[in-house]
Amino acid sequence: MTDRTQKLARLALLLALATAIHSMEALIPFTVGWFRFGFANIIGLATLYIFGFKDAALLTIGRIALGGLISGQFGSPGFLLAGAGGLSSIIVMGLAYWLAGKFLSEIGVSVLGAVSHNMAQLLVAYALLVKNESIFLLAPIMILAAIGTGVINGLAGKFLIKRMKSLGY
Repeated sequence: MTDRTQKLARLALLLALATAIHSMEALIPFTVGWFRFGFANIIGLATLYIFGFKDAALLTIGRIALGGLISGQFGSPGFLLAGAGGLSSIIVMGLAYWLAGKFLSEIGVSVLGAVSHNMAQLLVAYALLVKNESIFLLAPIMILAAIGTGVINGLAGKFLIKRMKSLGY
């Protein structure tokens, strides 16, 4: 198997895993309906560190599109929120890794991505759904939640990256 074929196969497996996590997480009931841990972002973080920004961005877009198709939410407001959050997150994580990768660990990169994700979703919710400035009162709560989930996902991502590297990724 050529290196290119092996890379494509590994990325396909990561996309399948991220899509499965994304889809399963949507089925978990929470007390606060909009809150999710974003465990699929762990796969995006690992892809960023192992394969680079382009592949991580494609994986994120693919995961959101496939997750939307699987859940029947493709094109819905929830899908648009997931898309805005996911794209914002991977762009910010890519920039953080590129600009400050020597100073930030996977955890720091993940936290920045999580905060970006939540703020992008808040902006899209305002622009498309709520159209009331009071929605921004949720920002402090969403930032605190993002810091918590960013740390958890960053720790998991750090472990996954280490494990993938030990397997020859």
